[in-house]
Amino acid sequence: MNQKVEIPFEMKHMLLLSQIINSDNTRFEILILGENMKPDIRNEKANSVIHLLLYIQREGQYVFENLIESFAFESNEMAYNFLTELPNMSALDLLLKLNGPVDIDMEIQPIQ
Repeated sequence: MNQKVEIPFEMKHMLLLSQIINSDNTRFEILILGENMKPDIRNEKANSVIHLLLYIQREGQYVFENLIESFAFESNEMAYNFLTELPNMSALDLLLKLNGPVDIDMEIQPIQ
């Protein structure tokens, strides 16, 4: 992490998984925390949860703004797969994950 950020008290027990900072706009940061996740065990059934937290830079420091969304998974493997895909996910894919089944896999077909 480039800068130390303050994790909300009720989330301090969670595992820090990653951070996303857009190089074109460093004013925002997304911190990714994991709950019920074991970093070295990916195939275990664990009811894993990934939380996306929004931080905004104020006076040179990232400050917690709000929880963007939480995603529940049946296993660590599914959670880590989502985490791996997240930085390159299209806006449409993310909207579908936010509003539909987590395991949705959709191929866009052109209208003819």
